[in-house]
Amino acid sequence: RAAHDVCVCMDADLQHEPESVPAVCAPVLDGAADFAIGSRHTGDGGIGFEWSLARRVISKGATLLAYPLSRSTDPMSGFFCVHKATLARGTCNPLGFKIALEVMVRCRCATIVDVPITFRERNEGESKLSAKQNVEYLMQLASLYVFAYKKALALLFALLVAAVAVLA
Repeated sequence: RAAHDVCVCMDADLQHEPESVPAVCAPVLDGAADFAIGSRHTGDGGIGFEWSLARRVISKGATLLAYPLSRSTDPMSGFFCVHKATLARGTCNPLGFKIALEVMVRCRCATIVDVPITFRERNEGESKLSAKQNVEYLMQLASLYVFAYKKALALLFALLVAAVAVLA
């Protein structure tokens, strides 16, 4: 429903700096990327406040689990830019709130650019991170793995069935 050809998504709690919008959009606007994402983990990006050990472990674990689906350094980021034409290549149905990863995978974004951003302490609202959100993320990951690797999974299943038949 966006009126323009390029869409930007960012958290409304000001953890993403509005001043970073031009930098995050530049790779898409310049035609250098299908998808640009604000990353805390590249270049001069970072986290502008102290994260708890639990939050760091959860973030790193979630990123590692997504690595086979996206080579982005921060696929959990909620700050990204994409063309409407790229969005039209797929159908997204995110289970949780990790929409960027869903778009990268289901819209088959071939060129993804990580843009350094500083992630700030939340000014408004509260974190949505909960056990329920973690379970939904794992379910979303499973769905994305099946989508991305269905041929490989079908082959693996066929080989498994064949091995069981030979051994039986």
